[in-house]
Amino acid sequence: MGIRLSPYGVFNGIAPYDGLEDDYVLLASHLSALGLAYIHIVDHSSMGAPPLSPTIKQAIRRCFKQALILSGGYDLARAEHDLEAGFGDLVAFGRPFIANAKLVEKLQTGKSLREPDPATFYTPGEPGYLDYPVD
Repeated sequence: MGIRLSPYGVFNGIAPYDGLEDDYVLLASHLSALGLAYIHIVDHSSMGAPPLSPTIKQAIRRCFKQALILSGGYDLARAEHDLEAGFGDLVAFGRPFIANAKLVEKLQTGKSLREPDPATFYTPGEPGYLDYPVD
């Protein structure tokens, strides 16, 4: 079992507060002690939230001993940087994968990525999920 956390998420009026980073580090420590399989930590800065600081990434990584998945607005360079810096074990690419069926191949070869269409997210039917060209 795992959990997805968004330390600086601003959904439904949630706002950052003093002590937020300390609270998330304490939470990660307790989740590690419980033996949780992974934490999937989301950086919503690409959607207007404050970015996750390297400090909180390092602190969570230090106290959480299982798999740490990073996500949120990543491109190849940022993903490689955060993995090499030891901030996490994996990087999730959600939205880029929706629009790029061959995302891994494109990242490996340096091909440009197609932009996803957020207007079609979470809607019924094919548009936005099954109508992107496969290239």
